[in-house]
Amino acid sequence: MKSSIAHLLLVIAAILWSLGGVFIKMVDLHPIALSGARSFVAAIVLLIYIRRPKFIWNKYMILGVLSYSATVLLFVASTKLTTAANAIILQFTSPIYVVIFGYIILKERVTKLDWFAMVIIFGGMGLFFMDELSFNGFWGNVLALCSGVSFALITVIVRKEKGASAFEIVFLGNVLTAIIALPYLIPSLPAMTPKAGWIILLLGVVQLGIPYILFTKALKYVPAIDAILLGAIEPILNPIWVFLFVGEAVGEWAFIGSILVLTGSIGRSYIKNRRPIR
Repeated sequence: MKSSIAHLLLVIAAILWSLGGVFIKMVDLHPIALSGARSFVAAIVLLIYIRRPKFIWNKYMILGVLSYSATVLLFVASTKLTTAANAIILQFTSPIYVVIFGYIILKERVTKLDWFAMVIIFGGMGLFFMDELSFNGFWGNVLALCSGVSFALITVIVRKEKGASAFEIVFLGNVLTAIIALPYLIPSLPAMTPKAGWIILLLGVVQLGIPYILFTKALKYVPAIDAILLGAIEPILNPIWVFLFVGEAVGEWAFIGSILVLTGSIGRSYIKNRRPIR
């Protein structure tokens, strides 16, 4: 697969991930219960795709499964304990950790273009969420930072295990998340409406299962930093979809910030793919 195709898969994955805000706002369910139900559906999607999973039990398999589950659950918990803007901004400090983990585990180096793109992306995200950022919710902010670390770690591990059990790691991560959420999910089932059921199905298939298949597939062909920086599109598109379908306004600074993020992430990808291979 060409690098340009892999980058396109990452963009599509980020777009599908970004639909979560719209769908989640339509479901009146405990966040952990919702995460578990979504992961249960996503696990089925991944199992259908993998068909015959092969589990290679090593330290990367175990660490990857734990990191995936931690990313999903920590982000949900942080969103409950701090502002959504804080949770998103702090989780997307993940490129910094990808640089560290990528060098230690993968020996992948970061270029000047990568650092320049990170500055533009972080600046754009700061502008986008400037009106909503606060210093409140200390423990929520801590959990969001931890979510950023675990997201970076799962990205690097999936890249590391690209030829072995990358898809199986994501599959088991969803299974573990569903199991952890059972105490919250089971009591919620009697009150769940058909509408909520269909939305959870969409979340599991379209917003989690398919994009993680694309994400995992693309990581076979591109460095971990590419995946994480293109993933920055997701938190920007998320509130834009909410604005279009739910009516929550997006401010002037947010619009400028979104342009910077899209320029930094997609522009970097375009430049890298235009460069001749040496």
